Amino acid sequence: MSGFQQVMSTFGAAILLPIIIFIFELCLRVKPTKAFRSAIFIGIGLNGLVSILNPYFLGLMGKAVSEMVTSNGFQLPYVDTGWALLAALGYSTTIGALIIPLGIVVNLILLWLKLTDTLDLDIWNFWHWAFIGSMVYFVTGSLIAGILTSVAVEIFLLVLADITAPAFQAHFKLPGISFPHASAQGGAPVAFLLKWVFERIGLTKIQVNSTTIRKKFGIFGDSVVIGFLVAVLIGFIAWFRNLGAMETWSGILTLGVGTGAFIYLYPKATAALLEGFAVLNDKVRTLLTKKGVKRQINFGMDGALTIGHPDVITVGLLGMISTVPLIFFLPGNRFLMLADLGVTPFFLASATVAIFRGNIICSYITNVINIAITLYFSSAISPEFFAITEKVGMKLPDTGAAMVGADMRPLHGIFYYVGQNYFVLVGVIALTLIAAWLRKQPKYLAKLGFKKNGES
Repeated sequence: MSGFQQVMSTFGAAILLPIIIFIFELCLRVKPTKAFRSAIFIGIGLNGLVSILNPYFLGLMGKAVSEMVTSNGFQLPYVDTGWALLAALGYSTTIGALIIPLGIVVNLILLWLKLTDTLDLDIWNFWHWAFIGSMVYFVTGSLIAGILTSVAVEIFLLVLADITAPAFQAHFKLPGISFPHASAQGGAPVAFLLKWVFERIGLTKIQVNSTTIRKKFGIFGDSVVIGFLVAVLIGFIAWFRNLGAMETWSGILTLGVGTGAFIYLYPKATAALLEGFAVLNDKVRTLLTKKGVKRQINFGMDGALTIGHPDVITVGLLGMISTVPLIFFLPGNRFLMLADLGVTPFFLASATVAIFRGNIICSYITNVINIAITLYFSSAISPEFFAITEKVGMKLPDTGAAMVGADMRPLHGIFYYVGQNYFVLVGVIALTLIAAWLRKQPKYLAKLGFKKNGES
């Protein structure tokens, strides 16, 4: 698996996925010229979203807010050094070596049994399942428990991706795409629970989204302008001690322009990606129709495709700003979210925004609750994570007096504990498969608040 990691780190998903899609389309007998063009457009879209825009925006924003936190001299026993360390641990174990072929086989079996309609192409993010399974393996000493946990996470995410696909596709204008991504779906369970509550108290009827804000406030409601102004304000707060330096103002304005650029370019990059996937979508649909199969197959992708949407940007920024006081004043929190501070609030906002159809009030409240849950899971699990990294001899970044912690988002934390009890683990797998079967039954989506066409 070290070879796979080396290939991924060298080429990146934005290069490898188009190659995989090109080969896959040729196997489906798509004309080479059409397959080549399709792969190029997928590469262009992914490079725009993943290789350029996301790191540029999230990296700049995360750095600014992290400096805003550390400049005040706060110290907590466990510090977040980023998701890459978690991925490295996930892929460095026996489970990590098995997870890609195992994950593909499980996905194909579920497709064959018609228990999922998602073909997960987001292979790199299998690390989420491997990481959780590896943690369970080290804690319990049982390889079987670790493998079963990884499979349980995969099945749960595939079913959740199917359930939320209508909402994602309708709100983000991403036909044929679903998201079996642990980070993007991390806030979904809480969002479904709170949706039921908010509907009964009338909160979902208050239509406040990026579109209504833009109409009401004119230029100051424009998502690009708002993104620029909020980013500049964050930069100002982060670096106010050095406002006399020209470099500081350069950093503040770069942060603002970078945020505005991301918001503006996001739909263009997404359009290129979808144009590339249209060929594969049409071919799969044609093949299924010829065989008399009336079925929609969705392609599983990284939640990064949704991060640049104005509603997600708005909820993510508000959530990120709210995370700072939560870190220091949330009772019992021992985890300093730092490297992922500019990442986690946005990914948690992804499914939340889709489920609430862009309602910023409901989405923001849900996002803050999910961030608080993340901090509690991270505080509880970080001691074990640090012990495991030392046990396997991983090279850790210098964190001073603090110890390296793990950013455990809601689904990661839930399955970490689920995997430590065989009865609970098997029960969750069984219930997930039952939910997959029930999803095919009439009116199931309607009971969740969604119609088949994705409307709410």
